[in-house]
Amino acid sequence: MKQWQWRLPVVAALMGALICCAYGAEAFGKGAATRWAASQGNEGTNAAQEVGYTVVTDNSRWALYQQPRLAPKSPFIEEETPMPDDEGVVIVQPQPRAVESESATGDPAYQPRETYAREYSGGGNSCTSCTPRSNAGCYPCRRRCDAYCPLDCGQCRGLAYGDCCDCLARRGIFTGSIFQRTTCCDPWLTIGGWIDQGITSSNHVPADRFNGPVTFNDRDREYQMNQLWVYAERVTDTGGCGFDVGGRVDFMYGTDWRFTRSNGLEDNWNESSRFYGAAFPQAYLDVAWNDWTVRMGHFYTMIGYEVVPAPQNFFYSHAYTMQYGEPFTHTGLLATNHINDGLSVSVGFDRGWDNWQDNNDKLEILGGVSASSYDGLTSLTFALTSGAYDDEGRLNRVMYSIVLQHQINCRLKWVLQHDRGFDNNGGILRQGAASRDNAEWYGINQYLFYDLNERWSLGLRTEWFRDDDGARVGGIGDPNGWPLGPDLANNQIGWAGNFYEVTFGLNWKPNCHLAVRPEFRWDWYTGPTDAQGQLPFNYGENSYQFTFGTDVYITF
Repeated sequence: MKQWQWRLPVVAALMGALICCAYGAEAFGKGAATRWAASQGNEGTNAAQEVGYTVVTDNSRWALYQQPRLAPKSPFIEEETPMPDDEGVVIVQPQPRAVESESATGDPAYQPRETYAREYSGGGNSCTSCTPRSNAGCYPCRRRCDAYCPLDCGQCRGLAYGDCCDCLARRGIFTGSIFQRTTCCDPWLTIGGWIDQGITSSNHVPADRFNGPVTFNDRDREYQMNQLWVYAERVTDTGGCGFDVGGRVDFMYGTDWRFTRSNGLEDNWNESSRFYGAAFPQAYLDVAWNDWTVRMGHFYTMIGYEVVPAPQNFFYSHAYTMQYGEPFTHTGLLATNHINDGLSVSVGFDRGWDNWQDNNDKLEILGGVSASSYDGLTSLTFALTSGAYDDEGRLNRVMYSIVLQHQINCRLKWVLQHDRGFDNNGGILRQGAASRDNAEWYGINQYLFYDLNERWSLGLRTEWFRDDDGARVGGIGDPNGWPLGPDLANNQIGWAGNFYEVTFGLNWKPNCHLAVRPEFRWDWYTGPTDAQGQLPFNYGENSYQFTFGTDVYITF
């Protein structure tokens, strides 16, 4: 397979090129603004200041920096000390603006911070907890707290009051719900949802019309309504002291139910449908006491980086690690202790991977640790699950995931993920052996996200996933999905080799409720064929595949 070896440097080169382009674009933008202001003289300076820029002279050159625009009639509170930007240059803050009283504006929402803080002082997202850390990653002013609490990140992004999409509803599963209040205080109950639909085309024309192991957009040249989703949620918030009760219920209909179904629940509902079906992916109760939160019921996993709800992912398609190396849901109990703002520890138990009904009498262990830096720009999460997976309860499965996230600057974010799993006697039974082979899988994912502006973002994902014993990568089988892959019940091995993929995507969000996500994806496999002499792509004919997919989701 020497002809495939050159692809590894290509993946590394693409990752490096995106980083260089991101820094280059930022530097070019600053340089162009500087040259424009210098060429226009005083008129250029005045014009720049009118649109929210502050122009300062740095020895022999002009430096132009964009400061956050304040909403009309809103106050501004200066920082105690100027903060340097990413290049070490001190940014001169704009001059304070006059604060108009409520009687002058006629709008009680426009109040000084102190007044609003007295009125809404409870909860983790209140004005009293508005700190530089809470705006980490919200460009271009991530280092300072917004001067006006109801606007929060709306000021930071230069948006008008009520237009902020990303920070006002931080705790919901997505932002922009019409049921959420555009203030610092969370509603008692959040009700919302979305519809996600798309289409994907492969460079091959597979006879079975499946895109091989690629999910959730697994059908070739066929429209898919992936998710029609409705949820109701109440988030607990004790402020570190006291008692609170909350919970969440989710309902989904679409083609994605096939990949996230729980044994003993959805598989009993959708027997008459091939691709479309209904699911209850979450139904849990949260009980909070001081710094502890106990979750009981059916809930999504804490393992990995990518998730099932479409609005929380950058890409339309999913990584191999998520689909073939991690659980989707748990049914059990998970207790989390928020030790401080930057450290939390979770421990609990469940009925096993994606099980509503336990297939044995043994409970699995679920736990993890999450830590973040003081400035909120870097976070590290470790999660682990371990327990018996077979019907007799004698064979153990252990799997862990490590996710490192770092906000390089206000526009560029980098994510590194590593997964590793092990099934005792989870492989095939070889001739003359006393027991089945152990099954092992592991992989590394990297993501780069770059915000061009408030509406456009670029993303790159590179992945290497190793199915060491040919026991993990495969379809869910007829009639609901791709039929190829390992058949361990009949002692048929799958693809014991390496799966690679590179995905480049674009996100366009013209408003708070609409997103379009086109992507180009390149997959290839190196390793032996499966037990049937087939390869993973083009209905067993090819070891590589190119796909173009795009979806649109609308939140409500």
